Parts: sequence; C-alpha cells; structure tokens
Amino acid sequence: MKIKFRTVDSIADDLEAIQRRITTRAAEVWRERGGALGRAVDDWLTAEKETIWRPALEVHRTKDAFVVEAALAGTVPDKLDVRVTATELLISADLHHSHREQEGEPILCEFANGPLFRSYTFPEPVEPARVTAECQNGLLRVTAPVALQATRVQIHAA
Repeated sequence: MKIKFRTVDSIADDLEAIQRRITTRAAEVWRERGGALGRAVDDWLTAEKETIWRPALEVHRTKDAFVVEAALAGTVPDKLDVRVTATELLISADLHHSHREQEGEPILCEFANGPLFRSYTFPEPVEPARVTAECQNGLLRVTAPVALQATRVQIHAA
C-alpha cells in the first residue's frame, strides 16, 4: 500500500516537542523514586519507553538511494505520518490499542499505545520530491533517492 508523505523544511519542532515530553516524564520518574541521584540515564530511558514507541529500523544504501525499513506491525498504514526533509525522515502515528471482545481478561499485553515516533538523519542529502513510501505486511519501506549533487561528488571522488 502506497503511503502518503509530506515534504517539510524541518522536523526540529517535532523533535523538540517529543524531547520536552520525555524530559517532563523523566523528572516525574526521578521524583517517584525519591529524587536520589545517580540514575539519570535510567530515568530518561524509562521515560522514553513510557512516552513513545520507537520502532526498529534497518537502513540500506543502494547505488543511488537510501532504503529505510521500519517494523510497524499492527499499525494502520492510513494513520502513519511520514515527513521528509533533504536530510531527515520522521515517522509518527498515534496508536490506540484496545482488547478484542473475547472470553476472559488479558493477562499480558505488550502492544504499544500512544505516540509512535522515530526519526532518522540521512548521512547524505536526499531528494525529498522523489521519495516513495509503501507499507506491506507491517513493514514500512521508504526509498529516498540521494541528491544528484551528492551522487556527483561520490562519482568524482572515485
């Protein structure tokens, strides 16, 4: 299924907003455990895990493009928000998991609920207008052609 994406100038505001949410939650975690020093990284990681779902990525560099694959099992493709700049990719969605009507109560549920948020910075500029995105079997594949100028520099360097 083809995924609509947006070309944007920057994803900096989105990154800052999610960092603020994680920072606020990390401070709450710190207070909840009594304000003891020495576990700031643990507090941050706990807050990040509770605040957002960061899907696994795999990135390949072909001759003329970056191919980014994100494991998004269970997400509704129409709900994905994919944004791209010349140097960055942002994948986001608001996930709402609910338990199916069935006999008995769930005793384990590890499905994500809340914001899906994953950014990636390309190591070379890409051409946002030529990016394609598709989702199939729970795998989002974004193909971002390397900018012609970056390709020319690589050819001349060889």
